[in-house]
Amino acid sequence: MKNILFTIALYAFSLSLHGQEQEKTRILLMGTTHFTPSTSDSYSNEELILDDKMIREIEDVILKLASLNPDQIFIEVPRENQENIDKQFQQYMAGTYQLQLNEIDLIGFQTAKRAGLEKLTCVNYKGKFDTKPVFEAAINNGEQHILDSMDVFAQAYVQEMNGNPNLELRENLVHINSSEMLNKNQRLYTKYFTLIGSQADYEGAGLVAEWYKTNIHIYTNIISSIRPTDKYVIVIYGVGHIPILKHLFESNPDYKVTEVGDVFGSTINPTNNIE
Repeated sequence: MKNILFTIALYAFSLSLHGQEQEKTRILLMGTTHFTPSTSDSYSNEELILDDKMIREIEDVILKLASLNPDQIFIEVPRENQENIDKQFQQYMAGTYQLQLNEIDLIGFQTAKRAGLEKLTCVNYKGKFDTKPVFEAAINNGEQHILDSMDVFAQAYVQEMNGNPNLELRENLVHINSSEMLNKNQRLYTKYFTLIGSQADYEGAGLVAEWYKTNIHIYTNIISSIRPTDKYVIVIYGVGHIPILKHLFESNPDYKVTEVGDVFGSTINPTNNIE
């Protein structure tokens, strides 16, 4: 009789758990251009001009992000540098650190302070991404035409990513994080790099695989750092990472992705029609 009652109680408890829908953690994946362009990227945007107008536009972005009341902000810094970032942020909070010309300081640090956070969380993973062997394979396989087409596409994309000078920072963030622009970003890999190389060595496909591997590691670093109590988190990252990260988070039922356009309340039309 006791066994029957225990079985019934256990069954009722399992039904209760099944009926409770787990609350999703909301996540904003905000891709940015690098305010100080990377010297290692094949194609880079223009450097941010930090004049009075831009300072006001950054403040506008910070206010919008802080209003989300994020529980954590994740940044594009290797995890092994967490101690150094913690030290810099503490110095910034104490007024003894001068913000540098990068999106981590100007947006990340200032948003974290405004949101009342004690730290920012480093989640970057630097994988292997060497384009030189791929370019050499293209030349050796008579595929210079692919490189030429890719260069035309990439230059047009970077020009569009730099944005219309009449757009404010928040408007440009909406634009570069739109589905159309994220698809164009990903096209560099899906349309061009995958075609390069022999079908014996798959040089181009190998490079794309490494790029996916890098972003899967970043995704893993993020989800392993999200706490059960976190209701809203913000990821501030180079926009090139966002298409893959967004796909991964959208396919995970534990998370609800917030669109950048919904945060900043604006939809921007593309300035170019690159294909």
